[in-house]
Amino acid sequence: MPEVSIQGNQIHYLMGDNLDKSRPTLLFIHGAGQSAATWRYQLDLFRNHPDLNFIVLDLPGHGGSKGDGFGTVDDYKDFVLEFIKTLELSDVILIGHSMGGGISMLLSIEHPEVVLACVLAATSVKLSVAQQTLELVKNNYLEFCDISPTRAFADDSPEVLKQEYKKGLLNTKPEVCYQDLVACDKFDILNDVEKINIPTLIISADKDIMTPPKRGEYIHQKIYGSEYFEIKGSGHFLMQEKAQEFNGVLIDFLNDLSSDTK
Repeated sequence: MPEVSIQGNQIHYLMGDNLDKSRPTLLFIHGAGQSAATWRYQLDLFRNHPDLNFIVLDLPGHGGSKGDGFGTVDDYKDFVLEFIKTLELSDVILIGHSMGGGISMLLSIEHPEVVLACVLAATSVKLSVAQQTLELVKNNYLEFCDISPTRAFADDSPEVLKQEYKKGLLNTKPEVCYQDLVACDKFDILNDVEKINIPTLIISADKDIMTPPKRGEYIHQKIYGSEYFEIKGSGHFLMQEKAQEFNGVLIDFLNDLSSDTK
């Protein structure tokens, strides 16, 4: 798997068979405590896309990437910008989940020169974390890993997805996951989200108790010309729980984007 050195750390990412820097690039960004594995049901769909580059990133301290992670979403935003510049990517289409959505929104606000479009999956302008959750992560990480799947997924979602999610948490150092959740808790762009001025798709899920649909609807109301879609029967990990529907919505958006930019 390809790696690149950024800020002194070897950063792991997945990519399609061909990276053509003249083409737009899909850049998938995972959420707190997770890794590129978040997007495993999107890999085969986009790996050999005829018109788009495809990259799935492991943030520092996550998955195969070295480092200790960051304590603010702003710092993660700066890291992703450096990753984009290091790989000399242009016309980036950001696809961010949860904390990754926060990173994507910040990049879209502050650096629209490198962002062509933005897809926000199960995210919010505020990513508040309960103090009880932060204390549990800090003091009893194993218990947090046991409990977390019951909140992250709909009750009737496949058990294998919940166990894979738990595995992802266990493979992340407790201090990195804790920092991620602190970063989420600090995140607040309530008064800035309307500055996003690029094509944007917001996807929410009706059974998501972490970032419920009203959070996605708020983003949609604030971003002029944005599109909104709500997936039924899914929790927070809608790209896994309802992968076929999520992929279909994403492909439709990308097709429309391609038509508009030709």
